[in-house]
Order: sequence, then C-alpha cells, then structure tokens
Amino acid sequence: MAIDGKRTIFTDQKIPYAIGGNTTATAAVRPGALVEQSASGIAESARAATVFNRQILFADYDRLSAGSVDDVIPVGDQVIARKLPADCSANVLVAAGQNITAPGLALSSNGDGTLKLAAATSLEKIVAYSDEIINTGASAALVKVKGA
Repeated sequence: MAIDGKRTIFTDQKIPYAIGGNTTATAAVRPGALVEQSASGIAESARAATVFNRQILFADYDRLSAGSVDDVIPVGDQVIARKLPADCSANVLVAAGQNITAPGLALSSNGDGTLKLAAATSLEKIVAYSDEIINTGASAALVKVKGA
C-alpha cells in the first residue's frame, strides 16, 4: 500500500483534531481510509459519493502500537480518526484504477473507504483534492491530497 516513501497519513496537520466517543474498530480499518463513526464504533465508510450529511474523517495509522501505514487496524482496536482541514495535506487511500493527471482534481467517496475521481457532470460531495500526479494501478494506494 505505501508507495513513493509515504510513511505517514497526516503530513502537515496544523491542529490535530481527533474525535471522541467510541473509537473502536467495528471491522478492519486501513490507515488512510475514509471512515465513519457510529454508536458502535468506527468502520470504513460505505457512503455513496452523493451523501452530503456526514462528517469527513480519515483513519490515521496506529503509531501507539508501533504500527505503520501498511498495518490494518483489527476489529476491537482503537482507531484514531481525524478531520482534514482545507489547508492541510494527508496521504489517503484512493481506489484502484484512478489516473490522477494533475494536482487539484476533485475526489469523492468510492463507497468502500477509498476515494475516487469525482464525476464532472454529477453532484458528488467533494472530500479532498489531489495534490500529486499518480496512477493508482491495480490496487488502492496512498495519494497525497489537500482537504476540501
């Protein structure tokens, strides 16, 4: 998953904002994934790109347990989920097969915890903008983005 030297998720977050409440993983969570919090805990987001009424949160890697961006957070472990402010960068999961040809391209939810290039002709919730040129290839990859 980690390519191009990406060894962290949040790269320049000025004020780390971690959520409170139940932050236990209800299913396996990949670092950099778009996540949602519920009463039972945190899971990778299955929201459609057209859903607008949810908080945008990304899972950080488990540095407390000496984990890395390659280590999936197992069910029952604590998840650090953070907001990505508009003026900050992060390395987040982008779906397989996404050819990001320029910085500043809009990204929306892919419905599986990853992001995808937003459709130009539809009403999709933009959650981040690309901050590098990359082709994710055959599997989801960490891509540097700016908050929306």
